[in-house]
Amino acid sequence: MGGGGDITPTSIPSSPSCSSEVPPEFAEYVAISPVCDDEASDECCDCDDAEVEALYFGRRLQDRLREAKDFIRRYKPGDCIEGAGGTKAGDYILPEIATLLLVGPRGAGKSTLVNRITRVFDKDDDPFAPDRAQVSRNSKSYGTLLLWEYPIPRNSTAICIYDTQSLSSNQQNNFKMLQQWMTKGISHAETTTCFSRDTDEGNKTKHIKPLGRQFSFLSCKTRKVNFVIFVVDGVSILDGIESNKKGYIDILHETFMYPFLSIGDDKPVVVVTHGDRLSMLQRAHVQNELAEVLGIPVQQIFDIPGSDDYQTDLAILDMLRYCIQHAEQNLPIKLNYLLE
Repeated sequence: MGGGGDITPTSIPSSPSCSSEVPPEFAEYVAISPVCDDEASDECCDCDDAEVEALYFGRRLQDRLREAKDFIRRYKPGDCIEGAGGTKAGDYILPEIATLLLVGPRGAGKSTLVNRITRVFDKDDDPFAPDRAQVSRNSKSYGTLLLWEYPIPRNSTAICIYDTQSLSSNQQNNFKMLQQWMTKGISHAETTTCFSRDTDEGNKTKHIKPLGRQFSFLSCKTRKVNFVIFVVDGVSILDGIESNKKGYIDILHETFMYPFLSIGDDKPVVVVTHGDRLSMLQRAHVQNELAEVLGIPVQQIFDIPGSDDYQTDLAILDMLRYCIQHAEQNLPIKLNYLLE
């Protein structure tokens, strides 16, 4: 269950036969009757309307998934420029690589999301490739301490996602850190000192500062953030709703509304994780609550659980496309175009 509107393609394959083959990942959605001879009696092929509809549905999903993957693989910065005001791609300052920043509290699932996004493409490229981002399994783990750049797909030169340190319990420290990232840019393997006044996080970061100093001469290229992905835990949100304790939701609201997270007039896209621990009804309830609290349409909220299935793949691809399109709507225009 993802945001971004209808996931079905506009074209539908014509004239399916009862013996048409569908990839295994769609098998549970497609009922196929035994093979029959077209010249034989009509009774030998028992394809009723429900079976034909299921076959169409499976094929549409297969086409939609292939189309969405191809878009991400072919994408180059500037491809989604809409040409408002008579402009063209060459009139904008295009990024070398579209940079998406993950932001969220501890346990929201940012690192898991990196691995899940990568898995969409690894299914085709290298099914046995290992996970890329280190996932924290308990509260004793330090979690992500360095800003880490992950090209999407692997080795891509057009799109990257940055996994980041979790938000602190101190909102002022959060805002200082976010403002720094959004105004000064981010770089691979960069450390942050914004949590120095937060006892818990300060104890964590002090262990990595010597390493950062030792290799400071190897600093990577600084990238401007082109769009923000705001990651939240669906289970924690539902707990807050049912217990009427809105502390978690209030902190999310305050952080989400922080002006520096917006790109132009566009607020971050929202990804809800851990939906595999909830029922479909609960997941819909969480999305509706977030839409109300954050003041955004449901189409801007993407339900991306940890499960590995075609529907989650589509939600991921639709989310990436949403980010890219809205990032390009807010790219700066070159000075010489403005002077003209």
